[in-house]
Amino acid sequence: MALGAAATVLAGAWKFLGIGGPATPKGPLDSLYALARRIRKVDTEAELSDIEEEIDNILKAEQAKSADGDDSAVDAATLNVAAHRLENLIHDRRAVLAKRPAVASAA
Repeated sequence: MALGAAATVLAGAWKFLGIGGPATPKGPLDSLYALARRIRKVDTEAELSDIEEEIDNILKAEQAKSADGDDSAVDAATLNVAAHRLENLIHDRRAVLAKRPAVASAA
């Protein structure tokens, strides 16, 4: 049991680091991993807000599947760990964006 959990965590860490994994998301965890890669490239607060909304939608969809007794639903603890890591990435990206000098718009 512990070995299987460790393998799942390791595979997730590799995906968060962008090592391996499918090119297109196949499930909720793959979608979350794809969002992690997007977060690192975001240049605006609006993009981060959009990603946060996508995370919420994925979590809500999986919670609904679980509540309906759908066996394909991803374990809530696994989703919570992934979502927590994404929130940390978003927080870190916001800190990076806040340090950038303001760009004057041409109006």
